[in-house]
Amino acid sequence: MVKVEGRRIVRAPVQKVFQLISRLDAAPRVTGLWLTADLVERKPAALTIQYRGYFAGLPVESLQRATLYPPHRIDFRQTRGGLKTFRGQYLLSSVEGDTEVSLIVEAEPGIPFITEQTARLVLHSFIERSLEKVKLVAERELPRVVRRAGEASGSKSGPLPTLEPEPSEPIEEPAPAPAQAVAPATNGQAPPAPQPKKRRRRRRRRRPGDQRKGPGGETGSQH
Repeated sequence: MVKVEGRRIVRAPVQKVFQLISRLDAAPRVTGLWLTADLVERKPAALTIQYRGYFAGLPVESLQRATLYPPHRIDFRQTRGGLKTFRGQYLLSSVEGDTEVSLIVEAEPGIPFITEQTARLVLHSFIERSLEKVKLVAERELPRVVRRAGEASGSKSGPLPTLEPEPSEPIEEPAPAPAQAVAPATNGQAPPAPQPKKRRRRRRRRRPGDQRKGPGGETGSQH
């Protein structure tokens, strides 16, 4: 007979952890031992479940009966299956608002070439994975507390923690560009609009030898 035990501290009330563990037919894959779980019978304080999985690489079946003692204990034992013996219990206790979960398993494979060391490793993996899953699921829905800026972590007189996001810092808008300077008005009147500059006509300079046309269209020479 091989006996293995494990413990976890779960940040959740005992009642919530007990309700989670009592669903022994849910999500068996995380244990590393059972792959499927079929609920055969359900009573107010007892469950009968058919498990199928692998023990040290060998396929096994195990029909188990679980007895509930809310909210502090759950016992389970194999009534029929491929293992010679398989039994265990969950123990729950409250620790300052949290829950300490203990899982104890005893097994005797009854298979010649499965050594005691191999059986111990299989049970240890089963316990650790089961407890880690319980802790993960029980703590998943806990709200994350966000404290206001400037609040001391251990202060008792300060404001209470809030779940609302902290207000964001104000965004400074850029200053408007300065307007162009306007010339002051004269005697209360607006300044006159600037007049367009007249273009000065450029006079052509005559060169010696140029011919000049007369009134009748005749061309004369300049003496």
